[in-house]
Amino acid sequence: MLELALSLPLLTLLSAIALAFGVLVYVVLDGTDLGVGLLAPFQPPQARQQMNISLLPVWDGNETWLVLTAGAMLALFPVAFSILYSALYLPVYIMLLALIVRGMAIEFRHQHPTLFDALFIGGSWVASLSQGATMGAWIEGITHNGEHFTGGPLAWLSPFSVYCAVSLTVGYALLGACWLVWRCEGKLAAWGRRQAMRLALFTAALLAGLVIWTTQLHENYRLHLLAWRYSGPLALVALLALTGIIAALRRKRAFLPLVIALMLFCAAFGAMLLAVFPFILPPGLLLTQAAAPPATQKLMLIAFGIFVPITLIYNSWGFWIFRGKIHAARDADRP
Repeated sequence: MLELALSLPLLTLLSAIALAFGVLVYVVLDGTDLGVGLLAPFQPPQARQQMNISLLPVWDGNETWLVLTAGAMLALFPVAFSILYSALYLPVYIMLLALIVRGMAIEFRHQHPTLFDALFIGGSWVASLSQGATMGAWIEGITHNGEHFTGGPLAWLSPFSVYCAVSLTVGYALLGACWLVWRCEGKLAAWGRRQAMRLALFTAALLAGLVIWTTQLHENYRLHLLAWRYSGPLALVALLALTGIIAALRRKRAFLPLVIALMLFCAAFGAMLLAVFPFILPPGLLLTQAAAPPATQKLMLIAFGIFVPITLIYNSWGFWIFRGKIHAARDADRP
C-alpha cells in the first residue's frame, strides 16, 4: 500500500491528500452540528433553544468546508467530479436543500420556534441520511465509461447505501450527544451523556458491520482491509476510542468524550480510504486517470495551502470566542 502511494505522481498524491483532508474536516465539524439536530426531536422546546444557541456562532463556518472541498474536487479531479455528481445529483441536491433549510432554521428560530424547530430537525435528518447514502453509493461503485456516468437516476439507492446512511446518521448523533455534554449543562448535558453511552456502542457495531460488508463488495477492498499492517492500527485506534468514550463519559468529563469520538470518526475515515485507494471513483477510475493537468494541480494546491489555514483559524477563533457552557437558566436569551 505504501509502495503504491509512493508510486503516484507527487502532485496527484498531494491533491488526493488535500481532498481527503477537506472531506474529513467537514464531516467531523458539520457532522457534529447535524448530530445535535438529530437529537433535537427528543427534547422539549426549552432544551432545543439551548441546542440552537450552542450552534448559532459556529454552524456557518463549519459548512465552509463543504464548499471548499467541492471546489477542490472540481479543480483537482474534474473527470471524477463530472461522473460523481451526475450519478449522485438527486441525493446531493436533496442534501444541499436540507442544509439551506437547516441553516435558516438556526438563524431565525427566535421568530417562530415551532416552525423552525421542525425545519431544523427535518433538515438535519435529511442531510445526514443523504450524506450517508452518497458515501455508500460512492464506495459501492459508480458505473461509468471513463468519461460519463452510465447508470440510472436511482443507481445510488441500494441496501448498502441505505446501511451507510443509517450508520453515518447514528455516528453523527454520537457526535451531537458528545457536543451537548461539552457545551450544555444540567438535565440536557446529563441526557446527552446517557445517549452518548448508547450511541457509542451502536456506532461501533454498525462500523464493524460496515467493514465486513465492504470486504464483500470488491476484491480490492478485501485485500486492503485484510492487510493488517495498515488496517490493524486503525482497528486498534477505533477500539481504544470506543473504550475511551465510555470511560470519559462515566467519569463525567465534558470535552474529552467529543475529542475521542472524533478519533473514532478519523479511524473509520482512514479505513474507508484504505479500502478504496488508489481509486477516486471505485472500483474503476484511478486517481491518476481523473487528475487535472499538473499546472492546474499546482495552482489549486497553492490556493488550498492559503485558504485552509485561514479557514482553520476562523473556525478555531469562533470556537474560542464562544467557548463555555450554555446555561439552562438563559434559555430564552440570544448570545
